[in-house]
Amino acid sequence: MVRQARFKQPQSYMDNVARGTPIQEENEISRGELGFEFMLNALRLSDGFEANQFAERTGLTINTIDQSLNAAEAKGLLLRDHKIIRPTELGRRFLNDLQQMFLSE
Repeated sequence: MVRQARFKQPQSYMDNVARGTPIQEENEISRGELGFEFMLNALRLSDGFEANQFAERTGLTINTIDQSLNAAEAKGLLLRDHKIIRPTELGRRFLNDLQQMFLSE
């Protein structure tokens, strides 16, 4: 999986698009970062995501992040059942803290 960074300044972006180089930086996402990268995006969804999407999108089992899921649930930041994983109201308010819990995975 590849992470791409685009130019942040609109004029710089437009200049580089005209040159055919809209991507400022590309780097490979390591296997150890996949769980965090997935959760970084998925936890922004207030309706959450289906648990099986984690494996579909990362190629990893949900057990890979089970320790962080348990910790987030214990702190009241996350709700999950056998199908859906979603942030609680508290989890949405402290989204950065919730996402950070998946960094070590």
